[in-house]
Amino acid sequence: MDELEPTQVIALEIARTDMHYVSAALLHAPSALVAAEIALVQYGAMAAYESQLYFARTLGWNLEADWSPDTAKAARMSGKFFADNKRNLDGVVSHFDELLKANHGAFFPADRATQFDALRDDLSVITVDGRPYTSLISAHYLTGLGPAHTASFDEVGPAIHRLSVGIGNIAGALLQNSGIAMHAHAPMPSVEFWDATSTDALPRLFGGALSPSLAAALLTVQSIAATAERGTARTVCQWCEAGARKHRFVALFQSLTAVTILRDAQPEVFSEDMLALLAEPETEWLLAQSKLRNALIHLGMQDIASKIKPGETLDHAVAVYTDLEADEVAARVNEHLSRFVTILTRWMLTPPVRGDSFMAALHRPPAD
Repeated sequence: MDELEPTQVIALEIARTDMHYVSAALLHAPSALVAAEIALVQYGAMAAYESQLYFARTLGWNLEADWSPDTAKAARMSGKFFADNKRNLDGVVSHFDELLKANHGAFFPADRATQFDALRDDLSVITVDGRPYTSLISAHYLTGLGPAHTASFDEVGPAIHRLSVGIGNIAGALLQNSGIAMHAHAPMPSVEFWDATSTDALPRLFGGALSPSLAAALLTVQSIAATAERGTARTVCQWCEAGARKHRFVALFQSLTAVTILRDAQPEVFSEDMLALLAEPETEWLLAQSKLRNALIHLGMQDIASKIKPGETLDHAVAVYTDLEADEVAARVNEHLSRFVTILTRWMLTPPVRGDSFMAALHRPPAD
């Protein structure tokens, strides 16, 4: 590593830590947990994709993922939500609307409509420790699939597998002889699967104030944030903790950005406590850390290269970007992420006035 610039050494540290963190969580995990961790797979795909780009550009390394670059890029971009310059708020909501219509059409084709359609389900939801964690429509979006693909977990499963194989290939290249295959697992949480009809369940979210497509988009934001918050449960070694720190920061930054964009467009639909959280100085401080976010995601740190000395680590880079010790930044992120997920989930599960709750719309899937 003597031939690498100090910032390249840190970039390699970040990339290896990412791959260790995601791989350790998914490798040999029970299938139910892997199905629940769709947002973690999306995060890992983003990290692997960015590692490919960075090391090819700076060092000429060819990290072979053996996945569809277009699908990997779509999965990587999905985490930006309303900040995606090619889609923005209206475009993302329209995309979710197309996904919902395509999915509903697959389960309820017009040429097969029957009086029993109301009894059929087209939405699956996974709860972790009793709280909504991800959904079929979130999986469809986060894996980079388009409306042309039918959204059942049987259909989404191969997409998750392809992304996971790509993550594994990049991890294998970056983590040679690391012993990752022998890594311990954190305790298994309570993972439960539920079914519902989207036209019944989605209007019950967010007090009934949002369109089903916008509710589905925010349901996915909640999944991203809740998955990152659970990073503390995945930390069984120092590398895992370092990876979880980055995951929590990136997910919080992008989730806050998405919700802030929506607030600026439709403040009237927000709960009072979410508006209060977004107005806090701590939220403003976090959203001001865009340079740190860019460095952590894209790995390039040329803007601070002159301030990084040989032998310095990611903690030093964080201190340069924020003027704070890395441990303090991590503590502030942890606290704000926990509050954000709690407030977002409470708002999300607020039922319409004189209406039934989202959770009441869920029922156990039929036995095989």
